[in-house]
Amino acid sequence: MNSNLLTAAQMRQRYGDFYAQSDKTPVRRDNVPPALRPLIPYAELWGLSDDLLRDERTMIAPPVAIEDLKAVIVDFDNLLDDWLAGDEADSPYPSPEYIAFSAMRMAADFA
Repeated sequence: MNSNLLTAAQMRQRYGDFYAQSDKTPVRRDNVPPALRPLIPYAELWGLSDDLLRDERTMIAPPVAIEDLKAVIVDFDNLLDDWLAGDEADSPYPSPEYIAFSAMRMAADFA
């Protein structure tokens, strides 16, 4: 693994005002596959379903936040594929957690 997974408290300290001033997307732990639960703080920060807001957030993010996000996505890419390309991908009503994790991945792609 190339990433150093951060908790929400560690993100707050590492990213400073950017983290503190960013609205968070609520993510319910029970709706996330166990292997991906360490990524919940990332999905809460980056999981904006609105493309414009998400893209804006990536443009104002400190470089270290983008680097951390990209490293996490690389490290968990296969597990993310398993979930995000699985059965829920065809659901007309995906869970808010599924949407947040998909949006987090889109933020990394945009950045």
